[in-house]
Amino acid sequence: MRPVMVVAVLALAGFTARADEKDAAKRLEGTYEVVEVLVAGKPDAKKDEVKSFEIKDGELIIKLDKRNETAKFTLDPSKKPGHIDLTSKNDMKIEGIYEAKETDKGLELTIAFAHGGKSERPKDFKGQGESDTVIKLFRKK
Repeated sequence: MRPVMVVAVLALAGFTARADEKDAAKRLEGTYEVVEVLVAGKPDAKKDEVKSFEIKDGELIIKLDKRNETAKFTLDPSKKPGHIDLTSKNDMKIEGIYEAKETDKGLELTIAFAHGGKSERPKDFKGQGESDTVIKLFRKK
């Protein structure tokens, strides 16, 4: 293949990946409520401080008990499971995985990440035996 053709194919592949990311993010836009929280594969006994959150224009607006926090996010839906990276306003980065699926109750979004960004990106949504893995199930309102 000629060098010009290779460059064109690679550029098109990059454009397609960005378009897929934007389409995936657009599909997730809306307001979500917390359905379930698991820590180390078991239901979290503590009340989750996240009451709900909104996805809008590449940002998560997290609604806590007494305040809201904003984080930017990027998606890579080409990975299996999909990757989500959250960056807080103080530049703390949390690497996670996500899955979105339509159910009879509406769109459900599952996100798994290491608590406090302590370790590497989870590989699955089980989290069993991994004390720092947090899995949250949200449902679009």
